[in-house]
Amino acid sequence: MLQKKSAKKLAMTSMTLAALALTSCSGGGGGSSSGGGGGSTGGGSTFGAYSSPSITANRFISALNDADGAPLYDESEIVLYENETERSQIAGQEDWFVIYDAKFDEYKAVSLQYVRSIIYYDYYSNDFAAADEFRGIESDDIAAGYINGDLYGDDYEVVDLALDGYFYGRESGYAYEDESETTDVNLMAGESEQKKFFQQASNVSYAYSVSIETAMSLVTLGSKVEKMIKKSEGTLTLEDQAALMGDIENLTGVTLEEVVAAGFDNAKKDEVLEKVSAKIGSSPQKIEGELLPELFGVQL
Repeated sequence: MLQKKSAKKLAMTSMTLAALALTSCSGGGGGSSSGGGGGSTGGGSTFGAYSSPSITANRFISALNDADGAPLYDESEIVLYENETERSQIAGQEDWFVIYDAKFDEYKAVSLQYVRSIIYYDYYSNDFAAADEFRGIESDDIAAGYINGDLYGDDYEVVDLALDGYFYGRESGYAYEDESETTDVNLMAGESEQKKFFQQASNVSYAYSVSIETAMSLVTLGSKVEKMIKKSEGTLTLEDQAALMGDIENLTGVTLEEVVAAGFDNAKKDEVLEKVSAKIGSSPQKIEGELLPELFGVQL
């Protein structure tokens, strides 16, 4: 109930919970494939060990999405091919390609020779088994504490996009963008962020039965709150709170005063729920039982 909460306290609580709730709606890149490196992660057969010496970067990514069970709107993709990476041009290094790994929402450099050499056990040799085994080995590495790839980044590693337009390996320190910059990595980064945004909006739209336009507004608001909280180290200024409350009022069609009054009067509560329902399209019951408490920390 709202009886003993001041308007200022409610504003802060609403903003913080909105950010947390919206961030938690981000979802993931589909189910993961478990199993250890070298173990039985495909069909479970011990008929023999296989590898995929002719697999390409494109085929590996396609199989990786299948192994992850990734939906079409959240698939891993190639950012730089092996002939586009700086590391591939260095004597003694293998052919490397850079992917956006949707499962972990990060960029990753992978050695093509490593993918081709992965040994797996399955009924027969196939791309899916190779990708599934890659995920299994990766899970083992993470469990062992190597969260940025295998030790020294010899086979694969997480990479970060720097301001100079190059990807740099967290383990090896190698650069992966080529000197001629054949791929606009900044554009690719923007596209992956856009993909993540639409995934969040889709999840919110489904969870709270609101239009995709309203869902995008909610996700935008959550991102705005999250950035404000991070910038201010957890304490929003009164000006920030006032601005954000204005955003919420525009989104829901009701003022903070109306919400507070609804906590004391059932008739006013019904009026508020009807106004919000008419504004965003969800039912009054779903708004009261789910959207308000889960996204804004408000119990009517």
